[in-house]
Amino acid sequence: MEWTIGWWQISVQRVYPTNAQLSQTYNQAASWWHQHLQVLGYSHAYRELWRSLKNADMLPHSQDKLTICDCGIGTAAFSLAFAQIINPKAHITGVDISAQMLNKADQKLSLAKVPHQVYQSDVNTLPFADCAFDAVICAHTIEHLPNPLQGLREMVRVLRPGAPLIVVVTQSGLLGWLIQWYWGNRCFSQEELSMLIHEAGLTQLQFLSFPVGLARFTSIACIAFKRS
Repeated sequence: MEWTIGWWQISVQRVYPTNAQLSQTYNQAASWWHQHLQVLGYSHAYRELWRSLKNADMLPHSQDKLTICDCGIGTAAFSLAFAQIINPKAHITGVDISAQMLNKADQKLSLAKVPHQVYQSDVNTLPFADCAFDAVICAHTIEHLPNPLQGLREMVRVLRPGAPLIVVVTQSGLLGWLIQWYWGNRCFSQEELSMLIHEAGLTQLQFLSFPVGLARFTSIACIAFKRS
């Protein structure tokens, strides 16, 4: 943003946290993050989102060896909701930049007896082969990336042809801006997210509403598919 006042031009440019800064921020939050999501109703909202997708028959759920990559897994709230509603035997591969978040995710998934592995990695450079997963899921991660399109393209790379990507982001609006002010992330409108999804090479985009909780007013969810 730029303003001209008399003979002066004033510019304000968004600065995103480095990987080290982001990792440190979420390492510090890891001890209370999972309870925070539960208290604010996100864990319940995630389950209801998966339930609506299951009822619409939009997801692979009956395969014996279903493989799911959770990008920005945090404390595994989104993955746990998937396992509870869609498939408790699915193998979850969790990726996060925060080592402490990954420790919590490992504990939560182990306690729930969900098959899993966790990797500390930047989602812009996922340590997996092309076409490795039956689905990629990602909740509240791409809004932290300086270049969200790069991250989405990397998620598409590891998807099998025809497989779904499910993304949840912070949406523009008063509550979203308050979240943005505190955490330093960006917010997306539905139009902005739609543009990114299509630029990443996905098709059959559908937006989904959170039926309950604070997430209904702070978040946008969508599903789209890698071209076959």
